[in-house]
Amino acid sequence: VSSKKRSINKETARKKTTTTTTRKFNMSSSTFSPTTTTTTTTANIPSSSDQITELQCCLQSFHNPNNDNDYDDDTITIQKQIEFIQSLSKWNEELESQFTTSSSSSSLDEKNEEQIKQIGIELYSTFLWLLQSSSHDNLFSGRRNEQTSIVTFTSLPVEKNKYGDVSSYQEIVTQRKEDMEQLAMYLASILSQSSSSSSSPKEVEETTTMQLISELLRTMTNFIRWIMSSKSNSAASKSLTAFLTKGTICLSLTLLELSASSAETELNQQVARNASVLLFRTTHSKPNPLLQYFWITKNGYKLIAKLLLLSDISTPLLFSVVRHVHHVVASFPKRVGLDLLNDGLRDQQLLLQREEEEKSHEQQQQVVADATTVLIATLAWCIKSSPAFPGKDRINDRRSDIALEILRILFALGGDNASSANNNNRTNNPHFDLMTQMGILLADILHLPNANVATYEVKVASVSLLMDTPINYGYYLLANDCIRTILDVLELQVSSVVLERDVSGTKSSSFGGYSKVSGSKDDAAALTPILIVLIKYGTANPEILRQMKERIFPKEECDELYQKAIDDLPLSSSSSVSSSSIQRGGGGGAKNMSPIDNPSKRTLRYKVIKLMTWSESNIKRLSAELMWILCNSDPTEFILRTGFGNAVHMLGMRGFVNIPEGNSSGGVGVATTAEEMLQQ
Repeated sequence: VSSKKRSINKETARKKTTTTTTRKFNMSSSTFSPTTTTTTTTANIPSSSDQITELQCCLQSFHNPNNDNDYDDDTITIQKQIEFIQSLSKWNEELESQFTTSSSSSSLDEKNEEQIKQIGIELYSTFLWLLQSSSHDNLFSGRRNEQTSIVTFTSLPVEKNKYGDVSSYQEIVTQRKEDMEQLAMYLASILSQSSSSSSSPKEVEETTTMQLISELLRTMTNFIRWIMSSKSNSAASKSLTAFLTKGTICLSLTLLELSASSAETELNQQVARNASVLLFRTTHSKPNPLLQYFWITKNGYKLIAKLLLLSDISTPLLFSVVRHVHHVVASFPKRVGLDLLNDGLRDQQLLLQREEEEKSHEQQQQVVADATTVLIATLAWCIKSSPAFPGKDRINDRRSDIALEILRILFALGGDNASSANNNNRTNNPHFDLMTQMGILLADILHLPNANVATYEVKVASVSLLMDTPINYGYYLLANDCIRTILDVLELQVSSVVLERDVSGTKSSSFGGYSKVSGSKDDAAALTPILIVLIKYGTANPEILRQMKERIFPKEECDELYQKAIDDLPLSSSSSVSSSSIQRGGGGGAKNMSPIDNPSKRTLRYKVIKLMTWSESNIKRLSAELMWILCNSDPTEFILRTGFGNAVHMLGMRGFVNIPEGNSSGGVGVATTAEEMLQQ
């Protein structure tokens, strides 16, 4: 791919302001030339109204049950569709606010299970009716180059005439689940065939229909997410049986391809994004075989490859596309899903190169980028484009979410990338330049300011990738002052875990707001990567170790510790103690059960020491290992700085303390002082 751009466009059904960014970059040279226009947005306050009743009222109002004629061209006026769009948009905004701000999953009353199931059927039937009534309209005019559809519709198990005359909403809503699935597949086929015309659509009527399609897609997505995140989803999930079908996959794929491939408009981008998110929710939920149907049977990998290479898709749509890649990488064994994506990217790039050759009448050198190359190039754009990362509007400017998702994908692929990264021979390593570019990019990410939670999350994800970098990369980190920034991240993470959790199990963010904390597993996931990285580079590089020690053991603390160590240790031992290095072979003489200088709770050392007795075994071991290397692997200094009660587990692992077998508490029998324990 020689160049491409991304546009951050607004979602008009949700906000009235937008942030717009255009990017152009060359994958081989990483040259960026962004242009930007920005305005601000305001957040909506979530409502406490009952979502079930409100959605039911929206649907009933649109259905107009008192009208015997039900749906026809006379009863469903444009004004009525606009009112329906507004009602759905309000419901979606309230539910999305709940997703964002709630610290726990929403609970659904079991008494409402049948009502929820019926609402799901009515919602899906309304969507099918709308597509059925407009399937022959030219909603997706101006498709790019009139390309042949990627989505396949061979061997449809329905006859056209069977559903060709279904025009009533009531006819659809009363059908069996199997019939609704077949109707959805049929409509996908009809839409794909009828939308290739290039005639102009009716300005008002069909624009309103597209807006309604977009809002219904958004509503179905939120409905699925809401039910699946509910605590009582055992029976309530039955209401999703109408959605979790192959028919929904076909319709979502078709709408995604048609809207993303049409002439660029904000409305088309909205439809494409909402169709993509519905596709993600459908394949991400159970039953999982739907993912294989989407990715392989229906050529989903080809469509995702095409969208990754498109030059003018909005960042909300791009974020959804990248999420599909992450889901596939995590779900398919042995890189099957990723290999298919690479095949799709190769075919699409060769097609684009042939088209370019036909236009220029010049043969071009074939340069094909694989999925990793495309993702790293997109990550580079996210970080380096304007406005300054991460932007002020996270609703419409999704660069931070895209960057976070790409970093997680690269981490999931870490085993393969690590083997390439550790091969420092440019001749034998075909990915050397790519890994070099990624190394530079990681340093850029680490220097982003900790101004908000979006940037902080990206920095934490980048630290995880450092676990797979070669040891020599430590010199680059040193040269670019990255050790300091990594230690900044460590302090924020440790503070969040140790100091900012209240008794209810809720953790307050360092940037404001609250997030759900499930316990020690979340702590381990957050802290394990950065502890491993610091131990790895601190052990291998003396200069990195020195910088770490200066940060965790500041000079003023060392001076105080030196004086107290002289007073506390036996006279024969104190002569070997210095303010810069408190050393005493074997640990004898140090008998303090807690840190000898009682560090303040505000210090980083205090917080790391707290982790040494954490309930999660990995956190306890890694934090003790970090303190051990900072103490030059000397047991006396280790005890003085951390206290014997905190140090005993690591001392036992290192063979300085005999811990009796079968003592599950980690104690050491009847000994009551550090000196007695060491004598054991």
